[in-house]
Amino acid sequence: MILSADLFLLALRVFVGVLVAGHGAQKVFGAFEGPGLDGFSGHVEKIGFNPARPFAILAAFTEFLGGLAFATGFLTPIVAAMLAVDMLVAIVRVHAPRGLWVQKGGYEYPLTLLVVFALFGLGGPGAYAVDQILGLGILQWSAEIFVVLFVGGALVSFVATRNPVAAAPDRRRPAA
Repeated sequence: MILSADLFLLALRVFVGVLVAGHGAQKVFGAFEGPGLDGFSGHVEKIGFNPARPFAILAAFTEFLGGLAFATGFLTPIVAAMLAVDMLVAIVRVHAPRGLWVQKGGYEYPLTLLVVFALFGLGGPGAYAVDQILGLGILQWSAEIFVVLFVGGALVSFVATRNPVAAAPDRRRPAA
């Protein structure tokens, strides 16, 4: 039996979306041993966003609600652009000073997610998505919507940071 590409897209979207939503839940609610909004706001301030709290709320809810929307394929080009910007900020403001590889706190994982979000944002969610079920017309402009929102979001994010890039402390255990 050969599975369709649309089933593979669905599986990838759900897998990545649920993980990102869980990552956001750490920041929003303090779930899964996460910092919650207060702790995350402190981190956002350290990486240069001022005022930190609104940007922390935006990033945390982008990951939590955006992850759920991405998993279901709802407003895919918009959500994919927001999540891609979130990963770009994580790469540039947190992980880039440590290099590519995750063993040293590098950016390989957020880069992988950025590429996944970009591909879905540019190519659409596949047949098994809320966007398709609802017949949302945004899919015909998916690539254009993604590019405009990604570039705009990236510009706003980097204008909003006033401090130089500094590596955040690596609090994780080494990768196995």
